[in-house]
Amino acid sequence: MPPSLLSAPEDKIFARAEWIWPYDHRWDLHNAYALFRRDFTLLRVPHRAPLFITADQSYHLYINGAFVGRGPARGFQSHWPYDEIDVARWLVPGRNVIAVRAHNPGFSNFQYVSAGYAGLLVAAHWGAVRIHSDADWRCRLQPNVIRDTVQASQQLFSQEHFDARLGLLDWMNSDFDDAGWGKPKGQRPGVLPWANLEPRGIPQLFEEASRPGRVIGSGAGACGAGWEQARNLYLLRQGEDHTHAIATGDAGQLEIPASGDGQFRSYLIDLGKPVVGNFSITVGGARGGETIDFVYTEIISPETLEPALRFPDGSSVSFSSRLICRAGRTEHMFYHPYGFRYAMIVVRNSSAPLTVSLWLRRTGYPVERRGSFQSSDRGLEQIWETCAWSQQNCMLDAYVDTPWREQAQWWGDARVQAWNTFHLSGDARLFRRGIYQIGAQTTFDGLTYGHAPTMAHNCIIPDFTLIWIVTQWDYYWQTGDLQPFRDQRAVIDGALGYFAAHTGKDGLVHYDPRYWLFLDWTELPRDGASSIYNLWLLIALERLAEMHRLSRDAEASAKCTRWAARLRTKLRTLVNSRGLMSDGYDAKGKLLRSTSPHAQTLALMTGLAPKSGAVMEDFLLEYLRDESPHTAKPSAYWITYVYSLLTDLGHGAKVISHLRPRWEPMVAQGSTFELFQDHPEFPISHSHAWSAHPLFHLMGIIGGIRQVAPAWRKIRFAPEFVGVSGGATVPTPRGAISSQWERRDQQLHVELNLPRGITATVAFEGQPSRHVTGKNRWTLRA
Repeated sequence: MPPSLLSAPEDKIFARAEWIWPYDHRWDLHNAYALFRRDFTLLRVPHRAPLFITADQSYHLYINGAFVGRGPARGFQSHWPYDEIDVARWLVPGRNVIAVRAHNPGFSNFQYVSAGYAGLLVAAHWGAVRIHSDADWRCRLQPNVIRDTVQASQQLFSQEHFDARLGLLDWMNSDFDDAGWGKPKGQRPGVLPWANLEPRGIPQLFEEASRPGRVIGSGAGACGAGWEQARNLYLLRQGEDHTHAIATGDAGQLEIPASGDGQFRSYLIDLGKPVVGNFSITVGGARGGETIDFVYTEIISPETLEPALRFPDGSSVSFSSRLICRAGRTEHMFYHPYGFRYAMIVVRNSSAPLTVSLWLRRTGYPVERRGSFQSSDRGLEQIWETCAWSQQNCMLDAYVDTPWREQAQWWGDARVQAWNTFHLSGDARLFRRGIYQIGAQTTFDGLTYGHAPTMAHNCIIPDFTLIWIVTQWDYYWQTGDLQPFRDQRAVIDGALGYFAAHTGKDGLVHYDPRYWLFLDWTELPRDGASSIYNLWLLIALERLAEMHRLSRDAEASAKCTRWAARLRTKLRTLVNSRGLMSDGYDAKGKLLRSTSPHAQTLALMTGLAPKSGAVMEDFLLEYLRDESPHTAKPSAYWITYVYSLLTDLGHGAKVISHLRPRWEPMVAQGSTFELFQDHPEFPISHSHAWSAHPLFHLMGIIGGIRQVAPAWRKIRFAPEFVGVSGGATVPTPRGAISSQWERRDQQLHVELNLPRGITATVAFEGQPSRHVTGKNRWTLRA
């Protein structure tokens, strides 16, 4: 057997463990679920019982019949992540059973790159008790799963269709008899494809069981043709009558009359706002063979209570699950989490009444809310809360664009989400992990992928590579830590090699038709040499020069500085006679007449044309007043850069006036939208955290707290007194900063509390700026 490639401490943790699977690790893996069990005896329960576990691709862990959690975090086989879970609370003196349901899709998607192998790896050492995955475990392929189903979307895993008539529903319980199960095949860790292991670096996802909302509609009809063998339940339901009459009731407990042969009864439930998770279901009264389908959606028609089923859309979204009941009582928990607000529970072919109990099993990153926002304007508080909820829903084992449709770690999105998170919780761990993951998957010529891990070779976005470079500055700015930058030097150098190779004789980087130059979801020129693209390169080079300087690499810093200076000189030639930044040169080298808000924003951010600054600033303010003359309108994502710039320039109140009418419609949905309106090529998602940035804009404008030095050593305090009162609490590495103000007795009463180590520059309108520390109070004229 080849020697292990593992490093300490992983080599010690998993020294006696093997990767196990019911049969050959690389055979018959399509949509495969495998069950594993191991019993052991404890004389006493330890105070702490760390269990080390991972699987390729994923697992659900049970101890003594109780669901413990899921994992691992997404990763690459070359350094596959493992989890450490303290399982002491689930252990008992005497006999105990560890049970695992493991899954391998057998294909790659937008969060997993298949190496063609599957396996489970487990280890624990509690005093005299040693547990490790090996040939002493019991296992088998799970026979209940109907494996020939479509993917839930082009980007995700297969729909789960589960036939409970084949038994094994209580396989995770301590008293289950596994004597007839087989022994697994083993492969030691450190052998390819799992060359190395690493801790996940982020907390385990939270697991929460709750009641699943309320029934808002019911319907009935004839099942569609071929419903028994349908591979795509979403498409099946789309072809049936899926309107509903108004109904009310508790979705957690449904009493469902018989539907009749070939007929269905449908119940539409509303969770109240978008959630991430899936259902546990208990069915009573079944005679066997009754089928219950779950179809998940984000939005419905309020007039017809008709869920928006639009297959095939741009992503072939088909979020659906199926349970086929056995006679008597059936229990099941669906495996994959989805993002949704509404679900149809469709009971088919039942000949007797059924009792259906549902629990919502929410999951996600355990966000500890340490930041807050207050305003006398209830509408702004609702926008902030909607943004905060959206951000939490888009934090799983990675920052994801949306829990609907993709669940992919798009890195342009992640930059905005990190800013949201820094203000909501101060937690930088998910961001740090993402920086490393994006750097772990590159093209042959040095670009990072738009998201990672991924099989999406059509999603290589050069401008997202530049944003990835800039986010290493963002991480340093938040934490004061340059280690991720130092670790990614080789990848950064490879990326710079790409941009150097695609710099034309005019000194500008040009469009490469092999890749997707994103820029924004709007009408922007991309052929030729885009000024927006090159301005992102300028920002990346100048950030790199500073990080190299801080790392005491004068040569690398000077190289980036010289390149940036040359690029600045070239970009200045794109400023037209009106003092506006052109959108670049077309493919024939002709200067474009268009002048987008994007180009003006980045030009002002870089200080590119100081003499034209006032013209560009007025251009952006006019855009906020009236967008109609503009073809290139910043999307709900990109407008954050416009907002940040204009707030820094003292126009926070105008930013509030612009964002309010655009985000107020999102409050009713309970989450922020991908775009302000549907895209002509695909339906938008309605839970997208790249547009949740009003979270930090409101805290920075009305709360007045804006960071101006690395690790929050210094801030600028300049609240906009919009409304009667306001304030914010911002968590920082040095402690929480809090502000509060109120109009009272024709005066403004203002408070600012700073933790030790933070200095604030206070800038009230009409007064000289001052520097303060500690606790501060002012009384100003209203």
